[in-house]
Amino acid sequence: MKDLKTITILFRAVDRFQSEISSSVNEMGLSLTSFMALEALYHKGPINVAQLQSKVLIANSSLSYVIEQLENKDLIHIESDHHDRRRRVCSLTSKGMQIMNEVYPKHVRDQRKRLDRLNHDEEIELQRLLKKIGLD
Repeated sequence: MKDLKTITILFRAVDRFQSEISSSVNEMGLSLTSFMALEALYHKGPINVAQLQSKVLIANSSLSYVIEQLENKDLIHIESDHHDRRRRVCSLTSKGMQIMNEVYPKHVRDQRKRLDRLNHDEEIELQRLLKKIGLD
């Protein structure tokens, strides 16, 4: 194959997932990037801003804005790292944890509806192939 049809299909699939997730989280008053940050903290626990940036995959300046918005909504707490005062550590507040405990199971159900079109072996193969082309 010499064309780029695979990339077009991949982009369309990613766009569809992002669109559905954005619509869902917008109903909760969150942006997609805010939800991604909350989700990372929900699964990883307290992490520093650099680690959060690597999980959310947005520019540092954009992440600063997202962090500020989430902190203003009392969904996350920021404090200086005890070992390195230059670093800031983010964690979910009790309000943030409560929201994620309510929202995340619905998010999983919604996204599994699309992924469950694949059987287990197909999903594992898709993960393997995406890693093969996406990770250097």
